[in-house]
Amino acid sequence: MRISIALCTYNGSKYLREQLDSLFNQTLKPHEIIVSDDVSTDETISILKEYQSRDSDIKLTIIENSSKLGVFKNFPYVINKCSGDIIFTCDQDDLWMPNKLEKHMQMHGLDMTIDLVYSNADVVYNDIGHYLYPLWEVKSIQNKEKGQASFESLVIKGRSIAGCCMSFKKSFVEQIYPFPNDVYHDDWIATNACLAGKIHGISESLIKYRQHGNNAVGIVRGGKLSFIKSLFTNVPFYVKSDMYIYKRHQKVYDALNKSKLSMNLVEKYHLNDNLVFYQNRSCYGKLPLLKCVKLLFDNLMCGRYRYHHGIFTFMKDLYNLLFIKLFRIDLDA
Repeated sequence: MRISIALCTYNGSKYLREQLDSLFNQTLKPHEIIVSDDVSTDETISILKEYQSRDSDIKLTIIENSSKLGVFKNFPYVINKCSGDIIFTCDQDDLWMPNKLEKHMQMHGLDMTIDLVYSNADVVYNDIGHYLYPLWEVKSIQNKEKGQASFESLVIKGRSIAGCCMSFKKSFVEQIYPFPNDVYHDDWIATNACLAGKIHGISESLIKYRQHGNNAVGIVRGGKLSFIKSLFTNVPFYVKSDMYIYKRHQKVYDALNKSKLSMNLVEKYHLNDNLVFYQNRSCYGKLPLLKCVKLLFDNLMCGRYRYHHGIFTFMKDLYNLLFIKLFRIDLDA
């Protein structure tokens, strides 16, 4: 099977060499690396051309976009340019373990019905040696590979598989084009793969997932002090995240209804109910305080907080709502 790596770049010169070295030094070589650059103004293009001129069996193709596509459109664009049977999506600032491609392709080779394979990652801060925590708990990965658990966690609860940790069949992704606008490519691919029930997880950490404050998408956990601080500084971030998840569910569900993939009645019920759950939670900036409180209590009385972390999430929603209204925070800013 031919292997493609789809890499998106934008002003990524700081970490790009380290990432490219890890791609070229894989124990199982990719057949091609397709790079879509989103109008970088730093040294990104010159670094890419340096690696392109190397004497290597790996073909590196550079696409220089004439206008900026943005994070939502650039990955679907470059994925569509790949010719391989299996496609790996890649960020510009991580580092892949030498056996990542080999491990993924072993799974694809063992079961030809698998549409998507995803692996764990070591989350690191700036320096590759500054380890923070695993992206997934090992137990979670082992549970999620069983189809229904994947659907429950990744689709219903709004979590996602990081694109830099996944590989998928070209033939599968062709079935789910076009990608919805304003929905991350990995959300869309993982959701469809979960619904198709053809997904497998690898518990081993196969990349260093770098967090440095300028990530297009990223995650950061903290200790108790960070949590306390977040009660005052990160409320708009968490609320906007819930608003994004509602938008994602809405767009994904609308797109699923038009796609070739079918859902059973239970999956449709949970998607509809979960859509109401997140819709009610996205009311902060649109409705008066009392109406927002009523919607949150509706979620509680209907048992919808089972889609998240139960009563803890309900209390946090109330706190966030009061914080937003009390300080008159503009969520559109």
